[in-house]
Amino acid sequence: MKKTVILAIFIAYIASILIVQFFGLKVVEMRGNVYITEIEVSGFEFTNRDDSIEAKYKMVVRLSDAAGNETNHYAGYFIPGTYDMSEESLASNPNRVKITYNIVPYNATNKELSFAYDKKAVEGTVYFDENTYEFVFLKPKTVSIIITSQDGSTIKADIGISLVV
Repeated sequence: MKKTVILAIFIAYIASILIVQFFGLKVVEMRGNVYITEIEVSGFEFTNRDDSIEAKYKMVVRLSDAAGNETNHYAGYFIPGTYDMSEESLASNPNRVKITYNIVPYNATNKELSFAYDKKAVEGTVYFDENTYEFVFLKPKTVSIIITSQDGSTIKADIGISLVV
């Protein structure tokens, strides 16, 4: 090869390196999503019961089946009263419950969950507050809830909650 051809190739090589450095793509570290692998439901807690209420009304019991095996159904006492769907009544209702759960892994990218239950079966007796993710019981009732991850992993957990007089 002639010296001019080799020099032209060398100049094109150097020019391409400089052009790619100036106009080239930025190196961006790609991080993938960390998906939820499990939703561990550990029961529920009353969120609107103060210290003046008897201890038995704050107690939450995990129920067992006929064979004595623990189920994912929990029960507590309903405090009787006249409750309706007005904002004031819902806010002061002592029968507000929040499901307690842990998301595995703790560093999941999207921790958003949805709560599904039979709205027709509990109409007028149970209200779901979408701002606080609390269930407000207006009357003694049992409700079955399915908790589903919203990150695309379709992980589900279920819980039954009963408030009895």
